[in-house]
Amino acid sequence: MNNRLKQFKITKDLLPQNLSHEDLLNNATPVDNKDIANVLEHLIPQNCGHELIRIGGARDGGYLVPNDFDGVESCFSPGVNNFKKFEDELASAYGIKSFMCDFTSDPQNFRTPLIEGFQQFEKKWLDVTEGPKNLDINQWVEDNSSNSKDSILQIDIEGAEYRNLLHASEKTLARFRIIVIEFHSLHLLNERSFLRGILGPVLEKLSKQFVCCHVHGNNCCGFTRFNDEWVVPRVLEVTYIRKDRVRATDSKLLIPHPEDDINVRRNPPIHLEGPWLRNADPSKSKLIQLEQSINWLPNQAATSQKLHQPFQNQSNFSHSPNNAYSQRGLIGKFRKILDKLKSLFS
Repeated sequence: MNNRLKQFKITKDLLPQNLSHEDLLNNATPVDNKDIANVLEHLIPQNCGHELIRIGGARDGGYLVPNDFDGVESCFSPGVNNFKKFEDELASAYGIKSFMCDFTSDPQNFRTPLIEGFQQFEKKWLDVTEGPKNLDINQWVEDNSSNSKDSILQIDIEGAEYRNLLHASEKTLARFRIIVIEFHSLHLLNERSFLRGILGPVLEKLSKQFVCCHVHGNNCCGFTRFNDEWVVPRVLEVTYIRKDRVRATDSKLLIPHPEDDINVRRNPPIHLEGPWLRNADPSKSKLIQLEQSINWLPNQAATSQKLHQPFQNQSNFSHSPNNAYSQRGLIGKFRKILDKLKSLFS
């Protein structure tokens, strides 16, 4: 039996007291659709009353966050992968310092150099025990932040987010005004040990102090459909804001948001449906989904053209249906139809 607690290094001390580590290790009873829906309810976004803006540029590495930076002094970013456009923009546009760590990265390989006075990097893992190669999130934040100012947590550490968030104290989490997380391996939702022993406890813990204000399906790895209602990306980008920063509003969300962008150019966008849109304007959201799909088509056309280039001199491929000009014309027609539809809802 492939138990996920061992895979994600979730030890007994990380679990809430009401959960039995031994039971989760040994009980392979499948979960039902209601259990899955109850956990996913924590991820249905709500309007936080702040404008959402994109930090970190287009494609992978950029995230939507509430425009609520007054009084935020620092950002903690475990998982850099030699790429820090998010942290660079926080420094240049908002004067926010960043503390980064990643054992697999090295400053000499960064795409942009460290900004003196604003960025610090440690070549270490983020993990639940401190050591020569590890940072403990509680001590890391305590050593590099003040009680009078807020911080941001931006965490993308390929599955290690679960044990580190379970390890984080309530005091540490309260230091963060905004949290941006990439949740991984969500195709495992129908497995008891993952749903009840890993994802469920993490989401319940975060929901005590935070509100989910944005979700975006990372199109890197596909999606899984659960009980014909939930389309769940295998990797989901989630933005949280602390509850005391939420402003009351009757405005509906847009899912996807106009500032959302696909992560991987060659893959089609993943559109969230059904319960994900509970607090969204369904008609306008569908229009944005359509627009993003149309905008992606030239990428697919370019990919198809590259695939057919080796055959261009062979007569069998001289009249390829992937002709770039015919595709551009079709995309243009789609965009005209989209503009007409958008005018109806403006």
